[in-house]
Amino acid sequence: MYLVISLSETITLRLPPQTAKKLREIAKKEGKDRSTLIRELLERGVKEKSVEEAVELYKAGQVTGWKAAQLAGISLRNFYKILAEKEVLIQYSEKDLEEDLKA
Repeated sequence: MYLVISLSETITLRLPPQTAKKLREIAKKEGKDRSTLIRELLERGVKEKSVEEAVELYKAGQVTGWKAAQLAGISLRNFYKILAEKEVLIQYSEKDLEEDLKA
């Protein structure tokens, strides 16, 4: 019996020529192959998108800071630093404390 585990998924996409050219230039400058560079950029973009979504949920009062940090995959301290950078008012009520203690 063999167990096959797929650690990645292949995705095909079309890019404008200028973007493809820029990717080649950056990859060459950094000494990486294009696939590695694209993977790193996508991972960074997905992480940034997760943080943006968590900030929006927090601003809308749908989640506490603690929950938003968990959703973003970062520490509460880093989440609060991001809120400060984005000039988002940090609000923390007794209700938030109770919800965080349950989590």
